[in-house]
Amino acid sequence: MTGFEMADNDSDVSSSGEWVLMGTMQGSRRIWSVPITNLPFRIGRRPGLEMTLHSQAVSVAHAEIYESSGSLRLRDLRSTNGTFVNRKRITDATIDDGDILHFAEFEFRLARQGRRTAAIQVTAVLDQVALPQHFSEKTRELAELLHDGAVTTLFQPIVELPAGNVVVGYEALGRGLHDRLPESPVELFRISASMGAEVALSRLFQDKAIEQAGKRTNLNRLFLNTHPAELSEPSLMASMERLHALASGLRLTVEIHEAAIVNVARVATLRARLSEMGIGLAYDDFGAGQARLLELAEVPPDYLKFDARFIRHIEGAPSSKRRLLKSLIAMARDLGVNALAEGVETPDEADVCAEIGFTHAQGFHFGVPRVYE
Repeated sequence: MTGFEMADNDSDVSSSGEWVLMGTMQGSRRIWSVPITNLPFRIGRRPGLEMTLHSQAVSVAHAEIYESSGSLRLRDLRSTNGTFVNRKRITDATIDDGDILHFAEFEFRLARQGRRTAAIQVTAVLDQVALPQHFSEKTRELAELLHDGAVTTLFQPIVELPAGNVVVGYEALGRGLHDRLPESPVELFRISASMGAEVALSRLFQDKAIEQAGKRTNLNRLFLNTHPAELSEPSLMASMERLHALASGLRLTVEIHEAAIVNVARVATLRARLSEMGIGLAYDDFGAGQARLLELAEVPPDYLKFDARFIRHIEGAPSSKRRLLKSLIAMARDLGVNALAEGVETPDEADVCAEIGFTHAQGFHFGVPRVYE
């Protein structure tokens, strides 16, 4: 249980008004924030402090945030269980945007917000509750990556079966370029989740892919990935229209992960708007989790991308597995959907995929992801 006691205060605001402490409650992905409006900003178990943390692990007066020589600093007030910055115990340290702060077991991320024009005296009272060790240490670097657009795109060909020698498009695969961050999009999205920045990162990857694809004449169709968080964004339609405008004649197909297809009505609305703009729709990683057959029937995509786990070693799989795949492919065909095999790595896998009815495929057998000049 979390409560906030707020009262107006007419005092002037210094640079402290730009800062907040962000946290998440266990069992919830919702990120809330506490403004740091007056300095020193004191944290502890005692009622009446700027932030009161109701836990015996927190000292009565645990720590305080203050300003010195234009910098924001954090000072431990001889607490029993320690004050930590980026998981290192401190006595007194400079803190900045993206730093991860711990007061005993409570975890927060320091973030810079827009400057306020009037101060608000805030007392945040957090009842005893387990707060997860949630935030990544690399949030400051990820903020730099987003600001600088430090990403690139690899392109992997998608071919038409059974021949496998006609390239019908390329999937755009984003990679990071920040020298203090991993290149992998999986890791980057893990860090972005601690900031609530998954949508911003996904859209940066999309914009960069269109920018790089626009410089190459042989990329006839571009498959763009989306993050599941985008489907719940009010700005989803506006974002798709922006991509259409950026593409400037390049044919697009937007990929939605199977796990994100939960609101059929919203996906149907998206499908209709994409069709109006001439943008295709693909359901990605079909069968990776719950195979959403009802949604597939109600809102058929242009492409159904079967997860690589269906394809791996398919040449040696039991006949029952092949029959299952053939029936799913036949169902897709009846709905006017192209069945695409992901992760095809060997000639034998390619031959079986063509034999059981896949219309398209991608994987190392047909081409590795690379930068196309």
